[in-house]
Amino acid sequence: MPETQNSQGYALFDLDQTLIPWDTQLLFCNFVLKRMPLRRLYLLAFLPLLPLAKLIGTENMKRAFLNYLWGLTRYELDALAEEFVDKIFPSTFYREMLDVLDEQKQRGRTTILSSASPDIWVRPIAEKLGFDHAFGTSVEIDDHIRLFPKIIGGNNKGANKLRKMKHVLPDGFDPRSGDTLPNSHAFSDSHADLPMLLICKNASCVHPTEPLKKEGTLHGWHTYTPARPTQGKRQFAIACLKQALGIYQP
Repeated sequence: MPETQNSQGYALFDLDQTLIPWDTQLLFCNFVLKRMPLRRLYLLAFLPLLPLAKLIGTENMKRAFLNYLWGLTRYELDALAEEFVDKIFPSTFYREMLDVLDEQKQRGRTTILSSASPDIWVRPIAEKLGFDHAFGTSVEIDDHIRLFPKIIGGNNKGANKLRKMKHVLPDGFDPRSGDTLPNSHAFSDSHADLPMLLICKNASCVHPTEPLKKEGTLHGWHTYTPARPTQGKRQFAIACLKQALGIYQP
């Protein structure tokens, strides 16, 4: 494979349910709705679409969900994102995984945060955590966010994560040919991140989904199980619903 530009390698991290036990899309929604309760009206447009989620697709459902931000300017969004990050860091994150991130930095690896959540708050989170690079789903803002805002460059998920980070990986690196990044490590909770996990020499799972757990067993990947703030799927689902309604209290 091509010689890496960084002999110390790379450390690739997912965000939601990997470094933090929540979906930050819901956490940010909860944060905004508490300050602007009338924005709960976004549910009038979003809820009728839920039964059609598979037909509509993840990207369009994300556009519908983001209607709670309708009309906010880039300046307002940046201010909200900064306040949000200050509020959730570090108490809401997995302490164990923050230690893992620090260890990867100490090894001299180039750290990359790649999340399907919008880069509105992914980038300030990455800055707070000291990542070298960060990639999230890019949302069209212009002067303000529109209803059903456009997503630029596709949802940052699966193989799209590799396309977005390609320019910060070694010149000529091509995972399609079976290339892997030497002395590198990837971390995720989801099987959707297999393209990202498989390009690294090593990988680890964090409370993995069942498909990822099976894949991890095949490869001998390490599994992290830091303590979660909820017990079981039911408690987690209820907490997520409260976040979507803007009534969740940690």
